[in-house]
Amino acid sequence: MRKLIPALAATAALAMSMAPAVHADTVAATTTGWTVFDYNPSGRALAPRHSATSGPATTPDGGVTWQFNFGAGTFTALFTTTDPGVTGNLCPTYPVGCPKLHDTITLGGDAVSFVTQHGGGDCVGNTPAAVRFFFVSPAASGPSVGSPPRGFYTQFWWSNPVNMQLLTGNSSAAISADLGDSSQWSDWNGQNGTVVPEAFAEATQNVQSIGLSFGGECFFETGVTPDPATGGEQFSSQFSETSV
Repeated sequence: MRKLIPALAATAALAMSMAPAVHADTVAATTTGWTVFDYNPSGRALAPRHSATSGPATTPDGGVTWQFNFGAGTFTALFTTTDPGVTGNLCPTYPVGCPKLHDTITLGGDAVSFVTQHGGGDCVGNTPAAVRFFFVSPAASGPSVGSPPRGFYTQFWWSNPVNMQLLTGNSSAAISADLGDSSQWSDWNGQNGTVVPEAFAEATQNVQSIGLSFGGECFFETGVTPDPATGGEQFSSQFSETSV
């Protein structure tokens, strides 16, 4: 399993209207902005940062870079956008012509390390926190196991193994993942895209929101927070999709 079960309903609630994607050689998410989602104090639901007092994401350069500050003692789970320029039908002729996702991520601050919630570092609790690509589709219909309805798990996809480990403040890295390669992704139930290829292809053609997920190397959306928790650690993202 690749995410924390209590967050399931909260993540499903991220569903919003879709619009067709239009791709040039490089498309940046600049139209509708980005939203930070934090776990509430119970650790069982996600809350978006919309109000000015909540510390929402800002863009200092008109949309190329989006940034936010981690909250002191708050576990941040998602940083996503519903921008129609980078959502919708991203792979009309899957797997041919699918975009590659890119992000240059920068951490700025005095964090000595980053902490995951509920042992999200890995299955034995000794691997660093991490951030990775993530997208949601309401239309995937692949097989699933367990109690949710058929196709529920295949609505949620994480880049796997592509990620940036969050080790200390004042660090940066560039990550990339190919939407045309199902082997680079896994669903909510930890199934690789090659196991449910039709469901993955359908998901890429109905992307509702896309961006980044914070967790560990085993549970991908448990949320992370900096240590020490001063509230001064800044996260910056330059997300784009390219046709090559």
